Amino acid sequence: MYDEVKQMQFEISRSERIYAFLAILLGILILLGLVGQFIIISDEPPPQAVVYMDQSTGIYYAPPYILGKKYPPGLDESRLKAITIAEAKQMSYKADEDCVELGYFKQKSTLNDRLRIMAGLVEKPPSRWNEDGSWNW
Repeated sequence: MYDEVKQMQFEISRSERIYAFLAILLGILILLGLVGQFIIISDEPPPQAVVYMDQSTGIYYAPPYILGKKYPPGLDESRLKAITIAEAKQMSYKADEDCVELGYFKQKSTLNDRLRIMAGLVEKPPSRWNEDGSWNW
């Protein structure tokens, strides 16, 4: 009789362990789902990304900002020179504050987006920058 009770307790504790494991796993997934939407991951432009540099001010601009004519009226387009972002940083040039605020130099996604891509549930969106340094806009 004692052996039967002891074996019965072992079976209950094993099922309780499985239940506890599943409950913890479900809790982690729910927590990741809720919190992961607020964790932003940013990708920087590759070093070969082309930017427009103003040598007189030491500022570089994103091509969509210049080509879309969103720049301030005082900026002279003829003074701009196309170089890579790596060259601009090497010369200690700074990114235009408006371009930075508008998000031109970062491609953002959430932790949930990244996890869905890694799991194969969704396709990775196209990059903002091509291999040759041109921009996808």
